[in-house]
Amino acid sequence: MQNIVEFIKEEMSNRGMTYDLLAERVGTTRQNLWTKLNKNTRPNFETVRKILAALDYDLVVEKKKGAADPGEKEIADFFASTDEEQVSYECVQALFSTMGYSLELKTHKNEENVKQGIDNLSLIHISEPTRLRCIS
Repeated sequence: MQNIVEFIKEEMSNRGMTYDLLAERVGTTRQNLWTKLNKNTRPNFETVRKILAALDYDLVVEKKKGAADPGEKEIADFFASTDEEQVSYECVQALFSTMGYSLELKTHKNEENVKQGIDNLSLIHISEPTRLRCIS
C-alpha cells in the first residue's frame, strides 16, 4: 500500500511539478516542503491537507458500513484540533478508521485519470476552502 508521502511525490512527478512550484502553491519555501517530504516521514495532518489542496485534491470522510454519518461541524472541529496539536497524518487516518470512517481522496480532475495508482489509498482531506464552507 502506498503511503501519503509516496503518493504526493508520485503526483508531483506525474505532473512534472517542481518543489518550487508546489511550495509556492502551498505557501511555504521549497526547502521546508522538501524537508517535510524527504526527511519527515510522518508529516502532520495540516501539512498533508495543504499539500493535497495545492494538488487539487480534497480528502473526504466516508462512513464505513454501520457507522453513523459524520457531522460536518464535528469533522471541522476535529481537523482544527489536529492542526493545533500537530497530529501526524497517519495518526488521524488510524483514528478515523477505528471510529468506523475512512479517508478518501477526491480530485477536481477526471476521476478515471486519478483512480489509477491510488485505489489502495485510504485518505482524508478537506481543503481549506471546502472546510471553511462546511463550518460557515
